[in-house]
Amino acid sequence: MKQPTITVAYFGKPGSFSHEVAARRFPKGAELTPRRTISEVFEAVATGAAGHGVVPIENTLGGPIYDTVDQLIREDFGAAGLVVCEELSLHVMLSLLGHKNVKPRRIYSHFVPLKHCGDWVRARYPDAALLEAESTSEAVERAAQEGDAWAIGNRGAAALHKLDVIVPRLGSRAQNITRFYLLGTKPAAVRSGLRTLLAFGLLHRPGSLVSALETLAKFGVNMTRIVSRALPNNPDEYLFLVECEGSPKQPAFAKAMALLKTRSTNLRTLGTFRVVDKYE
Repeated sequence: MKQPTITVAYFGKPGSFSHEVAARRFPKGAELTPRRTISEVFEAVATGAAGHGVVPIENTLGGPIYDTVDQLIREDFGAAGLVVCEELSLHVMLSLLGHKNVKPRRIYSHFVPLKHCGDWVRARYPDAALLEAESTSEAVERAAQEGDAWAIGNRGAAALHKLDVIVPRLGSRAQNITRFYLLGTKPAAVRSGLRTLLAFGLLHRPGSLVSALETLAKFGVNMTRIVSRALPNNPDEYLFLVECEGSPKQPAFAKAMALLKTRSTNLRTLGTFRVVDKYE
């Protein structure tokens, strides 16, 4: 039997959206291994237990995935040899799963799907309690184990747990896109269509954020994402996670980085990577 060429850790359990993205990114020759938490995916790649890791970074309706943000801004992210290698995305189709002949008393899901379609579900199943799970795959697993529970999750997980698809498509008409980062220990070998992820702090004085952002604008560096996070040991200080178009190897980008270093604290590059076409 041919051995897998690479091990890929992903957040959640089989049937989760992270699992689907990992399977579509590595359709052949990879061993896909689930991890219960996002931090465990980072640890698997850092320790060499996995060659790559797939973690969600943002949902268009639910916002940033702060468990991932917190791992990225840790000072030991780079020290562990980790980098962001690619950005992946999935057009998420949420389904209501359960047993058709059972009236639900509990409906489980991850907090993002609950935020996305919780009102719709409450209006139609007012007697069911909506309960948060660590992932959609865990929610589906609970629904399968408990006789009177349903779940909001990935339709592909229904067959794995012998559940019925009660409602194939939930939510509003707005597109529900979840974006993921592919973690690794080697920078991506691509030359065009690049993005770079930065992390930095700011001096505690008026206008420091404006000054930092003006630096990027001055050299024509376009931001595609910005997330702020308070430091756990000092809630009055913030770290910023900023994704930009371009690469530090480009002259204008390099000049922006040099100036930004003087206007920020602990500036770090977390990876330069390509954006893969969205999975439908």
